[in-house]
Amino acid sequence: MSLTPFISFTLTTTASRFAGTAMLTLLFTSCATTSDTVPVVTATGEVGADNASIDALFAEFDRLGSPGCGLAVAQDGEFVYSRGYGYANLDHDIPNTPETMFDVGSVTKQFTAASLSMLVLAGKLSLDDDVRDWLPELPEYARPITIRHLLHHTGGLRDYLNLFPLAGRDDYFPISHAQILAMMSRQRAPIFPAGEQYRYSNTGYMLLAQILERAGGESLGEMAQARIFDPLGMDGSHMYEDVQEIVPGRAIGYDRNDEGELRIVHNYNFDVTGDGQLYATMPDLLRWDDWLHGEPSPEIHELMLTEGHLDNGEPVGYAQGLRLSEYRGLRTVRHSGGSWGFLTQLVRFVEPGFSIALSCNAGYARPGRIVELVADHYLEGRLSPRVEGGDSKPDADATFDAEPEPLTLTAMQMAELAGDYFAPELDATYRLAVEEDRVVVRIEQDPPLGLLPIADGGLQFHFGDQGLAGGRSATLRPVRNTAGRVVGLILDSGSERGIVFERR
Repeated sequence: MSLTPFISFTLTTTASRFAGTAMLTLLFTSCATTSDTVPVVTATGEVGADNASIDALFAEFDRLGSPGCGLAVAQDGEFVYSRGYGYANLDHDIPNTPETMFDVGSVTKQFTAASLSMLVLAGKLSLDDDVRDWLPELPEYARPITIRHLLHHTGGLRDYLNLFPLAGRDDYFPISHAQILAMMSRQRAPIFPAGEQYRYSNTGYMLLAQILERAGGESLGEMAQARIFDPLGMDGSHMYEDVQEIVPGRAIGYDRNDEGELRIVHNYNFDVTGDGQLYATMPDLLRWDDWLHGEPSPEIHELMLTEGHLDNGEPVGYAQGLRLSEYRGLRTVRHSGGSWGFLTQLVRFVEPGFSIALSCNAGYARPGRIVELVADHYLEGRLSPRVEGGDSKPDADATFDAEPEPLTLTAMQMAELAGDYFAPELDATYRLAVEEDRVVVRIEQDPPLGLLPIADGGLQFHFGDQGLAGGRSATLRPVRNTAGRVVGLILDSGSERGIVFERR
């Protein structure tokens, strides 16, 4: 079946549903004109809710000099509320509005999965294809990794977003699909055999975008634009495939430094799609959400909402670019997204047919908690009693490094560590040296980082400030030969473990 007729036919109905509501007429009105108030930009047609209590959730951002958020709420395909809070661009005093485009981070993954599903339905590829059938650059492992494994995060591949900072590639280093394919081609083995465990991986979805392009003959951005964005009337959505491109109407990402001061967080040279790089308005995300869960898309819906399983039959709670969960007794289909200064939540409450899209251009915001409070407001009569202590939990994919007990090394112990160490999988050299009575590590040409000796014999260091690294810790553990000489290092950082360095 031809993709274009299929998607054009199935998307028309949903586009009409939203276009037929008064919500698409945006009104720009001002609230009380005080020195600390942001112009209010809302959409018409609010129904059955005290929206002042919703606005109160954003009081921290709804003021001059603050980045903020975009919110859209829908019930059964009809917009309930849509508003912008705070500023999209502080330098030019541009407020966030329903038409502001946010970098939605990993919410992109469901668009990658949908585009790939269209190729599956068109007979262009199979979910059980070995990824090496499409990407022969990858190593041949003992157990083949399939497209289905990548979709469900059960492929066992290391996450390139962790590998590049460890290799000394900061946000200024050009990161492209070719660079990532080269990095993954050097990985000697997966973290676990495909199908045996679940581990969230951005690498998998980046590779899916490459498979999609080779199988379909066009990039993810081109396919999403022609098959999804245009038919659905998602005029405020754009796949960011070229960092040199100017995207009108997009927000700037902000975060706070150690002193609490606002700073712009840049995505300098990152033009990789599949796992991220989608800019979208919040109403656009709900147009997509309504179509995905509506009657016009049964085939795509079935493919994307089929939960992944491990080889032992255990479900993983993840379908195709979508998490399957619940909140206060209601089933949800959701995904979060995080990018340079942006945090996003797209949540569908299945049985009520109720959806929330929220994105903030403030890296310190808590959109996950705000989404829950918005749901509490609109769905209180449908929700189970709140569990004492709250329902919010840390992201299951987040890693937290405990502070170790520091030790002191003798001059001889420090001297025996000094030298150059090379990691073939990272294609990077770590230079350890003694400076001012401490051991430091220089990663490629980066400034030296202090190494903290810890109780288990390792040497811990902190790296990263924004972007890819995001402020992380890592531990180097010396490898000794039978004579006791240090001949290598083993690097562990979060979930990336066992990276081998050979002494030069």
